[in-house]
Amino acid sequence: MDKEDKDMDFLNKEEVQETNIKNSDVKPEHEHHLHEHLHKHHTHENINTDSEKEAWYNNIFSKKIIIPLAIIGLLIILILVFSWLKSPSILDWKSDKAKIDFYVMSQCPYGTQVEDAIKPVLDKFGNAVEFNLNFIGEETSPGKFQSLHGIKEVLGNTVQLCAAKYNPDKYMDMVVCMNELAQDIPENWEECAKDADINVDKVKKCYDGDEGKELLSESFKKSKAINAQGSPTIYINEKSYEGGRDELSFQRAICNTPTLTEHPECKNMPACGDDSDCTGEPEKIGQCELPNTKEAKCVYTEPVKITIKVLNDKNCKTCDTAKLTAVTKSIFLGALVEEVDVSTEEGKKLVQENKIVKLPAYLFEEKVAETYAWKKSGPQLTNAFEKTDDGYKLLDAVTGANYFVDESAREEFYKSIGVKLGDNKPQIDFFVMSYCPYGNQAEEAIKPVYDLLKDKAVFNPHYVIYENGEECYKDEDNKGQSYCSLHGGQELHQNVREACVKDEYGIADWFKFAIEMNTRCNFKNADTCWEKVAKDLGYDTDKIKKCEKDKAISLTKAEFVLGTKLGVGGSPQIFIDGVEFQGARSPEGYKQGLCNAFDTKPSECDTVLEGSASVTNSQAAAGGCVA
Repeated sequence: MDKEDKDMDFLNKEEVQETNIKNSDVKPEHEHHLHEHLHKHHTHENINTDSEKEAWYNNIFSKKIIIPLAIIGLLIILILVFSWLKSPSILDWKSDKAKIDFYVMSQCPYGTQVEDAIKPVLDKFGNAVEFNLNFIGEETSPGKFQSLHGIKEVLGNTVQLCAAKYNPDKYMDMVVCMNELAQDIPENWEECAKDADINVDKVKKCYDGDEGKELLSESFKKSKAINAQGSPTIYINEKSYEGGRDELSFQRAICNTPTLTEHPECKNMPACGDDSDCTGEPEKIGQCELPNTKEAKCVYTEPVKITIKVLNDKNCKTCDTAKLTAVTKSIFLGALVEEVDVSTEEGKKLVQENKIVKLPAYLFEEKVAETYAWKKSGPQLTNAFEKTDDGYKLLDAVTGANYFVDESAREEFYKSIGVKLGDNKPQIDFFVMSYCPYGNQAEEAIKPVYDLLKDKAVFNPHYVIYENGEECYKDEDNKGQSYCSLHGGQELHQNVREACVKDEYGIADWFKFAIEMNTRCNFKNADTCWEKVAKDLGYDTDKIKKCEKDKAISLTKAEFVLGTKLGVGGSPQIFIDGVEFQGARSPEGYKQGLCNAFDTKPSECDTVLEGSASVTNSQAAAGGCVA
């Protein structure tokens, strides 16, 4: 099998173009982040782990389009805050070994960084550590694989898994060597394998054959089982690890394993390396003095007591504040939260004094500026707030507040986004990019819901349009406004063609065309590939071409305007009756979201669709394409 045949055998689509990543320098997550902002309708689920809390705040502080750039940096500081306040306990681990599980992508720079950091630690501890390396990706069909950075990453994942199987004591030497020139993965594997004294013939046979595919399939399944979306995702002793990602931090985490406290490498470990190590008194602020020295010690102080008033409306069905309140209290230790309904005298007064337009509203007393988190974080946290007469208020753009206090303003907003309430016909608006893999998955999961409900609900596909890009439509009638798509000109054109099929043939044919295009074409060849697909489906290609020529500007402008009103920034982003959907990304999850919006549910809602709806909200919102 030559290389070209091998590549096509692994991947039935060409590689997905990587988006720009805006992540933390300290604890970065290399992933296509979906729009993720504070969700407007939270559930009553408790937040039981630090990883859940971090995922929740990841959703809050990376809103695209409507959030000023300074606020994007809040993702960084909130992750840091979680490191300071809590770190996963591994003290109940019973094995005589420390167990470390990495879930990475072989060409992700953040994944390679932690591999490089853990390697000297593994050398020090030897058999005292069980280390497992797994990879994040998708098996699109049996034997066909897709990874974020394309076919090279798929092949790199595979060859490293083969090396791990046949040379478990040496393969990390090969991995670290390959990381030196990660852009050359997988072509650099043989030279690195030889340098590491690895059996090249055995690895090559595995890599070229079905065995490599089987190993990759199992690895992807393991990553999917724990919902590893970001590279790196790290577990130590089977608990999510959110601490430092340097050599010393990993060593300290290993030394927290009870059976290893007397290990020679643990005896002289500094008491702390940074504030995240100071968790002995969880109700107090822990700070590390003289970090990473023999004199290092944790000092604990009482937190500043503050009051947070959460203003809400009991009539708002989507204004559950439980999760945000819980996480806010974790960040601002010592916070007392008071729930105030807008219908009360106090609530009315707060609306007037603070000029509240949308709910829920989070009002902090002025003493919040004296808290540890506020002082430690600086502008990256404080930019999430606006000053009020007697305190601070979290910005609506950060919290995602979308329930208008004034009923007439609420009605006007729904009218402007084309949502009609009270007709017992819920509307789902789903924003995608025609070649974002996560958007494609959403389309394919919504299709069975359409097949079930048909015209009992309104299904509106939309496209994520940005102002900046290299290949864009120019609206000369609107001061040369640009309309662009993330993955380039061919994706932009395909967005328009799909919108034309919707206009010309209806939603049923839109699903057929979009899903067939997902399978047979890609963002590099859509302009030449689409006509055969359309003809095979029986569509008039001349009609679609004319629509594309005549309506490209008007269609993309309409999508941009609507997306801006709704705060759309990533693919997929889904709204049901104008409220962002945060349930499971599965046919059953989308069905439940729509069925819950009926005033009177039709009998079709009793049908259970294939696909689990048990994924948590934070997990459901983890993957997406964002510029």
